[in-house]
Amino acid sequence: MSLKAVVPPATAPNTERMRETANAQLDSTFFGKLPLEIRDMIYAECWKASGLKQHIFIRGGSLTHWPCTLPSHEPDERLEELQRMVQVQEVPLRSRTRALRLDDKWAARFSSPWHEHWRCEEDMREKALDNVDTYQGHPSHTQRTLFLPILLTCKRMYLEARHSLYASVTLTFTDLAAAHACLALSPNTVASQLRSLAFSLVLPFDTLHQHRLRSSPAEPAGSWADLCTALSNLVRFAALRDVTIRLGLASASASAGYTSSIGGRKTRSTHEIHHHDIDVNAWWQVREHWVLSAVRGMLARRLVLQLPRTGPTQRRPTWVLPYSYPEDGDRVESENVPFRRLERYAALPPMRFRNDGRVEPCMDAPRRATAPLFSITSDASSKEGWSRPGCAITRAWAKRRNREKMMGFVRARRET
Repeated sequence: MSLKAVVPPATAPNTERMRETANAQLDSTFFGKLPLEIRDMIYAECWKASGLKQHIFIRGGSLTHWPCTLPSHEPDERLEELQRMVQVQEVPLRSRTRALRLDDKWAARFSSPWHEHWRCEEDMREKALDNVDTYQGHPSHTQRTLFLPILLTCKRMYLEARHSLYASVTLTFTDLAAAHACLALSPNTVASQLRSLAFSLVLPFDTLHQHRLRSSPAEPAGSWADLCTALSNLVRFAALRDVTIRLGLASASASAGYTSSIGGRKTRSTHEIHHHDIDVNAWWQVREHWVLSAVRGMLARRLVLQLPRTGPTQRRPTWVLPYSYPEDGDRVESENVPFRRLERYAALPPMRFRNDGRVEPCMDAPRRATAPLFSITSDASSKEGWSRPGCAITRAWAKRRNREKMMGFVRARRET
Protein backbone atom coordinates (compact mmCIF):
# COMPACT_ATOMS: atom_id res chain seq x y z
CA MET A 1 0.00 0.00 0.00
CA SER A 2 1.37 3.40 -0.90
CA LEU A 3 1.74 6.25 1.53
CA LYS A 4 -0.72 8.32 -0.52
CA ALA A 5 -3.41 5.75 0.28
CA VAL A 6 -2.63 5.99 4.01
CA VAL A 7 -2.37 9.78 4.25
CA PRO A 8 -3.92 11.74 1.35
CA PRO A 9 -1.90 14.82 0.32
CA ALA A 10 -3.06 18.06 1.90
CA THR A 11 -3.99 21.19 -0.03
CA ALA A 12 -2.73 24.65 0.86
CA PRO A 13 -5.30 27.38 1.67
CA ASN A 14 -5.73 30.21 -0.81
CA THR A 15 -4.04 33.01 1.12
CA GLU A 16 -4.53 35.55 -1.68
CA ARG A 17 -8.27 35.03 -1.56
CA MET A 18 -8.21 35.27 2.23
CA ARG A 19 -6.39 38.63 2.11
CA GLU A 20 -8.97 40.02 -0.29
CA THR A 21 -11.94 38.94 1.80
CA ALA A 22 -10.50 39.43 5.32
CA ASN A 23 -12.05 42.09 7.53
CA ALA A 24 -9.55 44.56 9.05
CA GLN A 25 -11.58 44.72 12.33
CA LEU A 26 -10.11 48.10 13.28
CA ASP A 27 -12.89 48.64 15.81
CA SER A 28 -11.77 45.67 17.90
CA THR A 29 -9.40 46.11 20.84
CA PHE A 30 -6.99 43.41 19.70
CA PHE A 31 -6.45 44.61 16.13
CA GLY A 32 -7.37 48.26 16.52
CA LYS A 33 -5.39 49.28 19.62
CA LEU A 34 -2.59 46.73 20.04
CA PRO A 35 0.41 47.14 17.70
CA LEU A 36 1.69 44.20 15.67
CA GLU A 37 4.71 43.69 17.97
CA ILE A 38 2.44 43.18 20.98
CA ARG A 39 0.21 40.79 19.05
CA ASP A 40 3.26 38.75 18.02
CA MET A 41 4.29 38.50 21.68
CA ILE A 42 0.81 37.21 22.54
CA TYR A 43 1.02 34.63 19.78
CA ALA A 44 4.45 33.51 21.00
CA GLU A 45 3.14 32.95 24.52
CA CYS A 46 0.27 30.87 23.15
CA TRP A 47 2.66 28.66 21.20
CA LYS A 48 4.87 28.30 24.26
CA ALA A 49 1.92 27.21 26.39
CA SER A 50 0.95 24.60 23.79
CA GLY A 51 4.50 23.25 23.35
CA LEU A 52 7.26 24.51 21.07
CA LYS A 53 8.22 20.95 20.09
CA GLN A 54 5.51 18.76 18.61
CA HIS A 55 5.57 15.10 17.56
CA ILE A 56 3.95 14.40 14.18
CA PHE A 57 2.70 10.85 13.66
CA ILE A 58 0.00 8.92 11.82
CA ARG A 59 -3.08 7.96 13.80
CA GLY A 60 -6.23 6.59 12.20
CA GLY A 61 -5.09 7.37 8.65
CA SER A 62 -4.35 11.04 9.30
CA LEU A 63 -1.49 13.11 10.68
CA THR A 64 -1.80 14.31 14.25
CA HIS A 65 0.50 15.89 16.84
CA TRP A 66 1.54 15.58 20.48
CA PRO A 67 3.84 17.78 22.61
CA CYS A 68 7.44 16.64 23.01
CA THR A 69 8.65 16.72 26.62
CA LEU A 70 12.17 15.33 26.09
CA PRO A 71 14.87 17.83 27.14
CA SER A 72 17.72 18.40 24.72
CA HIS A 73 20.82 16.19 25.10
CA GLU A 74 19.26 14.12 27.89
CA PRO A 75 20.79 10.60 28.11
CA ASP A 76 18.51 7.70 27.38
CA GLU A 77 17.36 6.15 30.65
CA ARG A 78 16.98 2.79 28.94
CA LEU A 79 20.77 2.42 28.77
CA GLU A 80 21.08 2.74 32.54
CA GLU A 81 18.22 0.29 33.05
CA LEU A 82 19.87 -2.23 30.72
CA GLN A 83 23.17 -2.04 32.61
CA ARG A 84 21.32 -2.40 35.91
CA MET A 85 19.49 -5.52 34.68
CA VAL A 86 22.75 -7.08 33.50
CA GLN A 87 24.32 -6.52 36.92
CA VAL A 88 21.29 -7.58 38.97
CA GLN A 89 20.55 -10.72 36.97
CA GLU A 90 24.26 -11.64 36.96
CA VAL A 91 24.61 -12.28 33.24
CA PRO A 92 28.15 -13.34 32.20
CA LEU A 93 29.93 -10.47 30.47
CA ARG A 94 31.13 -12.58 27.53
CA SER A 95 28.00 -14.65 27.19
CA ARG A 96 26.80 -15.06 23.61
CA THR A 97 23.16 -15.27 24.77
CA ARG A 98 22.00 -12.80 27.37
CA ALA A 99 18.39 -13.52 28.17
CA LEU A 100 17.10 -10.80 30.50
CA ARG A 101 13.75 -10.74 32.23
CA LEU A 102 11.62 -7.69 31.51
CA ASP A 103 8.32 -6.54 32.93
CA ASP A 104 5.60 -5.17 30.67
CA LYS A 105 6.52 -1.54 31.34
CA TRP A 106 10.19 -1.82 30.38
CA ALA A 107 9.42 -4.17 27.50
CA ALA A 108 7.20 -1.47 26.00
CA ARG A 109 9.91 1.14 26.58
CA PHE A 110 12.66 -0.87 24.92
CA SER A 111 10.43 -1.63 21.91
CA SER A 112 8.90 1.85 21.68
CA PRO A 113 8.51 3.08 18.08
CA TRP A 114 9.23 6.59 19.41
CA HIS A 115 12.78 5.46 20.36
CA GLU A 116 14.40 7.85 22.85
CA HIS A 117 11.07 9.75 23.02
CA TRP A 118 9.42 6.82 24.79
CA ARG A 119 8.35 9.09 27.66
CA CYS A 120 6.38 11.21 25.21
CA GLU A 121 4.62 8.08 23.96
CA GLU A 122 3.80 7.00 27.51
CA ASP A 123 2.41 10.44 28.29
CA MET A 124 0.32 10.35 25.12
CA ARG A 125 -1.15 6.94 25.89
CA GLU A 126 -1.88 7.72 29.54
CA LYS A 127 -3.65 10.98 28.77
CA ALA A 128 -5.47 9.42 25.84
CA LEU A 129 -6.97 6.79 28.13
CA ASP A 130 -7.99 9.48 30.62
CA ASN A 131 -9.68 11.60 27.92
CA VAL A 132 -12.06 8.99 26.56
CA ASP A 133 -14.36 10.34 23.89
CA THR A 134 -17.83 9.61 25.22
CA TYR A 135 -19.40 10.12 21.81
CA GLN A 136 -17.14 7.76 19.87
CA GLY A 137 -16.46 5.31 22.71
CA HIS A 138 -12.69 5.09 22.13
CA PRO A 139 -9.62 6.92 23.46
CA SER A 140 -8.77 10.28 21.94
CA HIS A 141 -5.11 10.70 20.93
CA THR A 142 -5.22 14.50 20.69
CA GLN A 143 -4.53 17.12 23.32
CA ARG A 144 -6.21 20.48 23.54
CA THR A 145 -3.81 23.18 22.37
CA LEU A 146 -4.12 26.76 21.18
CA PHE A 147 -2.94 26.14 17.63
CA LEU A 148 -6.26 25.55 15.90
CA PRO A 149 -8.35 27.94 18.07
CA ILE A 150 -6.10 30.85 17.11
CA LEU A 151 -5.83 29.92 13.44
CA LEU A 152 -9.61 29.42 13.15
CA THR A 153 -10.62 32.63 14.92
CA CYS A 154 -10.75 34.79 11.80
CA LYS A 155 -8.97 35.29 8.49
CA ARG A 156 -6.85 38.19 9.67
CA MET A 157 -5.62 36.33 12.75
CA TYR A 158 -4.81 33.30 10.59
CA LEU A 159 -2.72 35.40 8.20
CA GLU A 160 -0.91 37.09 11.10
CA ALA A 161 -0.33 34.13 13.41
CA ARG A 162 0.77 31.45 10.96
CA HIS A 163 4.17 33.05 10.33
CA SER A 164 4.85 33.22 14.06
CA LEU A 165 3.64 29.64 14.52
CA TYR A 166 5.84 28.10 11.84
CA ALA A 167 8.87 30.12 12.96
CA SER A 168 8.53 29.06 16.62
CA VAL A 169 7.45 25.41 16.60
CA THR A 170 9.80 22.50 15.82
CA LEU A 171 8.17 19.41 14.35
CA THR A 172 9.66 16.07 15.45
CA PHE A 173 9.25 12.87 13.42
CA THR A 174 10.01 9.38 14.73
CA ASP A 175 8.44 7.56 11.80
CA LEU A 176 9.69 7.68 8.22
CA ALA A 177 6.18 7.18 6.81
CA ALA A 178 4.83 10.21 8.69
CA ALA A 179 7.79 12.35 7.66
CA HIS A 180 7.46 11.30 4.04
CA ALA A 181 3.70 11.95 4.03
CA CYS A 182 4.07 15.40 5.61
CA LEU A 183 7.12 16.70 3.75
CA ALA A 184 7.50 14.73 0.51
CA LEU A 185 3.86 14.15 -0.49
CA SER A 186 2.66 17.64 0.48
CA PRO A 187 5.69 19.93 0.05
CA ASN A 188 3.69 23.04 -0.92
CA THR A 189 1.51 23.29 2.19
CA VAL A 190 2.68 23.86 5.75
CA ALA A 191 6.08 22.28 5.04
CA SER A 192 7.18 25.22 2.88
CA GLN A 193 6.84 27.62 5.85
CA LEU A 194 8.58 25.61 8.57
CA ARG A 195 11.83 26.89 10.07
CA SER A 196 12.97 23.92 12.19
CA LEU A 197 12.59 20.14 11.87
CA ALA A 198 13.89 17.22 13.93
CA PHE A 199 14.00 13.51 13.05
CA SER A 200 14.69 10.43 15.14
CA LEU A 201 14.64 7.52 12.70
CA VAL A 202 15.60 3.89 13.28
CA LEU A 203 15.63 2.34 9.82
CA PRO A 204 16.48 -1.09 8.39
CA PHE A 205 19.74 -1.66 6.58
CA ASP A 206 18.01 -2.01 3.21
CA THR A 207 16.15 1.29 3.52
CA LEU A 208 19.30 3.23 4.37
CA HIS A 209 21.23 1.87 1.35
CA GLN A 210 18.41 1.52 -1.16
CA HIS A 211 19.32 4.61 -3.19
CA ARG A 212 22.89 3.33 -3.65
CA LEU A 213 22.12 -0.34 -4.34
CA ARG A 214 19.48 -0.05 -7.05
CA SER A 215 20.45 -1.69 -10.33
CA SER A 216 19.50 1.30 -12.51
CA PRO A 217 18.66 4.98 -11.96
CA ALA A 218 15.12 4.27 -13.25
CA GLU A 219 14.28 2.34 -10.07
CA PRO A 220 12.83 4.27 -7.12
CA ALA A 221 15.42 5.66 -4.76
CA GLY A 222 13.36 4.84 -1.67
CA SER A 223 11.61 6.81 1.03
CA TRP A 224 14.85 7.83 2.81
CA ALA A 225 16.33 9.39 -0.34
CA ASP A 226 12.99 11.02 -1.20
CA LEU A 227 12.86 12.56 2.26
CA CYS A 228 16.38 13.98 1.89
CA THR A 229 15.42 15.41 -1.51
CA ALA A 230 12.33 17.06 -0.04
CA LEU A 231 14.41 18.55 2.80
CA SER A 232 16.97 19.86 0.30
CA ASN A 233 14.21 21.60 -1.64
CA LEU A 234 12.76 23.10 1.54
CA VAL A 235 16.16 24.48 2.55
CA ARG A 236 16.89 25.84 -0.90
CA PHE A 237 13.52 27.24 -1.94
CA ALA A 238 11.56 27.63 1.33
CA ALA A 239 12.06 28.85 4.90
CA LEU A 240 13.69 25.77 6.47
CA ARG A 241 16.86 26.72 8.37
CA ASP A 242 17.53 24.13 11.11
CA VAL A 243 17.41 20.36 10.59
CA THR A 244 18.42 17.70 13.12
CA ILE A 245 18.54 14.05 12.05
CA ARG A 246 19.22 11.23 14.50
CA LEU A 247 19.75 7.90 12.76
CA GLY A 248 19.74 4.39 14.13
CA LEU A 249 19.76 0.86 12.75
CA ALA A 250 16.78 -1.43 13.19
CA SER A 251 17.63 -5.03 14.00
CA ALA A 252 16.98 -7.78 11.48
CA SER A 253 14.02 -9.12 13.46
CA ALA A 254 12.46 -5.69 13.87
CA SER A 255 12.82 -4.85 10.18
CA ALA A 256 11.45 -8.14 8.86
CA GLY A 257 8.06 -6.64 8.14
CA TYR A 258 9.28 -3.18 7.18
CA THR A 259 7.82 -1.98 3.87
CA SER A 260 9.98 0.29 1.76
CA SER A 261 7.65 0.56 -1.21
CA ILE A 262 6.67 3.97 -2.54
CA GLY A 263 3.56 4.30 -4.59
CA GLY A 264 2.87 0.59 -4.38
CA ARG A 265 6.13 -0.41 -6.11
CA LYS A 266 8.20 -2.89 -4.13
CA THR A 267 11.93 -3.17 -4.54
CA ARG A 268 14.31 -6.01 -3.79
CA SER A 269 16.19 -5.84 -0.55
CA THR A 270 19.96 -5.83 -0.16
CA HIS A 271 19.96 -9.40 1.16
CA GLU A 272 17.94 -10.57 -1.83
CA ILE A 273 20.21 -8.83 -4.32
CA HIS A 274 23.49 -10.08 -2.88
CA HIS A 275 22.22 -13.39 -1.44
CA HIS A 276 23.73 -12.87 2.00
CA ASP A 277 22.52 -14.60 5.13
CA ILE A 278 24.31 -12.25 7.51
CA ASP A 279 22.15 -10.44 10.06
CA VAL A 280 22.98 -6.75 10.05
CA ASN A 281 22.57 -5.75 13.69
CA ALA A 282 25.44 -3.35 14.38
CA TRP A 283 25.91 0.20 13.19
CA TRP A 284 29.54 -0.39 12.22
CA GLN A 285 28.25 -2.47 9.30
CA VAL A 286 26.52 0.58 7.83
CA ARG A 287 28.36 2.61 5.21
CA GLU A 288 27.76 6.09 6.53
CA HIS A 289 29.10 7.85 3.43
CA TRP A 290 26.70 5.88 1.25
CA VAL A 291 23.71 6.44 3.54
CA LEU A 292 24.28 10.19 3.74
CA SER A 293 25.07 10.63 0.05
CA ALA A 294 21.40 11.61 -0.30
CA VAL A 295 22.13 14.74 1.79
CA ARG A 296 23.39 17.36 -0.64
CA GLY A 297 23.94 21.07 -1.08
CA MET A 298 22.54 23.56 1.38
CA LEU A 299 20.88 20.86 3.48
CA ALA A 300 24.28 19.57 4.59
CA ARG A 301 25.27 23.02 5.83
CA ARG A 302 22.05 23.33 7.85
CA LEU A 303 22.09 19.78 9.21
CA VAL A 304 23.00 18.62 12.71
CA LEU A 305 23.66 14.91 12.32
CA GLN A 306 23.55 12.42 15.20
CA LEU A 307 24.93 8.93 14.57
CA PRO A 308 25.38 5.96 16.94
CA ARG A 309 28.72 5.65 18.66
CA THR A 310 30.61 2.41 18.15
CA GLY A 311 31.28 0.82 21.52
CA PRO A 312 34.83 0.48 22.83
CA THR A 313 34.63 -3.31 22.45
CA GLN A 314 33.24 -3.17 18.91
CA ARG A 315 36.33 -2.87 16.75
CA ARG A 316 35.41 -2.12 13.19
CA PRO A 317 37.17 -3.99 10.35
CA THR A 318 39.56 -2.01 8.22
CA TRP A 319 37.28 -2.06 5.18
CA VAL A 320 34.66 -0.06 7.11
CA LEU A 321 36.89 2.90 7.97
CA PRO A 322 36.88 4.60 4.51
CA TYR A 323 33.07 4.60 4.57
CA SER A 324 32.60 5.91 8.12
CA TYR A 325 32.74 9.39 9.58
CA PRO A 326 35.13 10.09 12.48
CA GLU A 327 34.24 9.02 16.00
CA ASP A 328 34.43 11.31 19.04
CA GLY A 329 38.07 10.44 19.63
CA ASP A 330 39.07 10.96 16.00
CA ARG A 331 40.26 14.25 14.60
CA VAL A 332 37.36 15.85 12.77
CA GLU A 333 38.30 17.95 9.76
CA SER A 334 35.93 20.23 7.92
CA GLU A 335 36.48 18.55 4.53
CA ASN A 336 35.68 15.11 6.00
CA VAL A 337 32.45 16.24 7.69
CA PRO A 338 30.36 18.31 5.27
CA PHE A 339 27.63 18.92 7.82
CA ARG A 340 26.95 21.76 10.21
CA ARG A 341 27.76 19.49 13.15
CA LEU A 342 28.30 15.77 13.67
CA GLU A 343 27.46 14.23 17.04
CA ARG A 344 27.77 10.69 18.33
CA TYR A 345 25.37 9.21 20.88
CA ALA A 346 25.27 6.00 22.91
CA ALA A 347 22.69 3.77 21.25
CA LEU A 348 20.90 0.71 22.57
CA PRO A 349 22.36 -2.62 21.42
CA PRO A 350 20.26 -4.70 19.01
CA MET A 351 17.66 -6.72 20.90
CA ARG A 352 15.61 -9.79 20.15
CA PHE A 353 12.35 -10.11 22.08
CA ARG A 354 11.34 -13.68 22.81
CA ASN A 355 7.87 -15.09 23.33
CA ASP A 356 8.61 -16.01 26.96
CA GLY A 357 8.93 -12.35 27.97
CA ARG A 358 12.73 -12.23 27.82
CA VAL A 359 15.00 -10.07 25.72
CA GLU A 360 18.40 -10.94 24.29
CA PRO A 361 20.62 -7.88 23.75
CA CYS A 362 23.58 -8.37 21.42
CA MET A 363 26.39 -6.60 23.28
CA ASP A 364 29.44 -8.53 22.06
CA ALA A 365 31.97 -7.32 19.53
CA PRO A 366 32.73 -9.19 16.31
CA ARG A 367 35.31 -11.84 17.19
CA ARG A 368 36.90 -11.97 13.75
CA ALA A 369 37.20 -9.76 10.71
CA THR A 370 33.84 -9.71 8.96
CA ALA A 371 33.56 -9.58 5.20
CA PRO A 372 31.64 -6.68 3.69
CA LEU A 373 28.06 -7.23 2.59
CA PHE A 374 28.86 -5.94 -0.91
CA SER A 375 31.87 -5.17 -3.05
CA ILE A 376 34.33 -2.52 -1.96
CA THR A 377 34.70 0.35 -4.41
CA SER A 378 35.86 3.89 -3.93
CA ASP A 379 33.25 6.60 -3.46
CA ALA A 380 34.86 8.70 -6.18
CA SER A 381 34.64 5.96 -8.82
CA SER A 382 31.03 5.13 -7.92
CA LYS A 383 29.95 8.77 -8.09
CA GLU A 384 31.71 9.43 -11.41
CA GLY A 385 30.38 6.28 -13.06
CA TRP A 386 26.83 6.54 -11.74
CA SER A 387 25.68 8.79 -14.56
CA ARG A 388 26.99 6.51 -17.34
CA PRO A 389 24.35 4.24 -18.97
CA GLY A 390 26.32 0.99 -18.72
CA CYS A 391 27.59 1.46 -15.18
CA ALA A 392 24.88 -0.76 -13.61
CA ILE A 393 25.96 -3.82 -15.62
CA THR A 394 29.63 -3.14 -14.90
CA ARG A 395 29.00 -2.85 -11.17
CA ALA A 396 26.91 -6.02 -11.16
CA TRP A 397 29.72 -8.04 -12.80
CA ALA A 398 32.29 -6.49 -10.44
CA LYS A 399 30.22 -7.48 -7.42
CA ARG A 400 29.81 -11.03 -8.72
CA ARG A 401 33.54 -11.35 -9.42
CA ASN A 402 34.46 -10.06 -5.95
CA ARG A 403 31.99 -12.45 -4.36
CA GLU A 404 33.46 -15.41 -6.27
CA LYS A 405 36.94 -14.44 -5.13
CA MET A 406 35.75 -14.18 -1.54
CA MET A 407 34.00 -17.56 -1.65
CA GLY A 408 37.09 -19.17 -3.19
CA PHE A 409 39.23 -17.72 -0.42
CA VAL A 410 36.85 -19.10 2.23
CA ARG A 411 36.82 -22.57 0.63
CA ALA A 412 40.61 -22.65 0.40
CA ARG A 413 40.88 -21.62 4.03
CA ARG A 414 38.47 -24.37 5.11
CA GLU A 415 40.39 -27.02 3.16
CA THR A 416 43.69 -26.05 4.80
